[in-house]
Amino acid sequence: MSKQRSAVDSLRRGLTETQNHVVDEFAAGHIDRRAFLRHGAVMGISLPILNALAGALGAEILAPSAAGAAGTPGGTVRVAMTMPTGPIDPVTIDDQSLVLPQQTGEFLAYSSPKLMLSPVLAESWSANSSGDVWSFKIRKGVKFHNGKPLTADDVVATFDRLSDPKGDSNALSVFGGGVLTKGGTRKVDDYSVEFHLDAPNGNFPYLASSDNYNAVILPADYAADFEKTFIGTGAWAHRS
Repeated sequence: MSKQRSAVDSLRRGLTETQNHVVDEFAAGHIDRRAFLRHGAVMGISLPILNALAGALGAEILAPSAAGAAGTPGGTVRVAMTMPTGPIDPVTIDDQSLVLPQQTGEFLAYSSPKLMLSPVLAESWSANSSGDVWSFKIRKGVKFHNGKPLTADDVVATFDRLSDPKGDSNALSVFGGGVLTKGGTRKVDDYSVEFHLDAPNGNFPYLASSDNYNAVILPADYAADFEKTFIGTGAWAHRS
């Protein structure tokens, strides 16, 4: 047995069955390195172990033949995830099935495993001098899967749901306690939104990004029917 294989086996012995399933998917080439790091982190695998496994396994699978590397139209994409313990709703979901909404929905920004933010549905963001008002520019030309364009109204409605103390949003654990109150998200124009925070917060863009897994942007008229429609703006759409 090679030292590399021995190191991989040693690392895997400390993982759960579900975590090892993510490793299997990467080792089989069903997900790429980026997806492996993302899903592995969601499953609770530490970044040092993820990097070690990605490096060791990557030496074996990141140089496939040209035929093996090519995508096949009509093929199957396999993503490792756990069975949901409750309804699949981005507003309320609180378990490891949180990767499900991320298949069809998107965030204002994406936070990488190294905690570097990159724009997704937001083009840019900036704070006022005191850090208690954050302005986000919304990307134009984006549509939900039902054909409706994404506008500031959808962003305002999404964060009002997440910060409503009378609702059952799981994101209240993030926004409660003096961060963002319902009504604090305000439309400036069709593609500009301001977040008026309860107190200055230099980390707020992370709270509106994929770091806050409940912050998937949903339509303004969302009716808590995500499990039926999987409505979103992402690359994958639900087809019944």
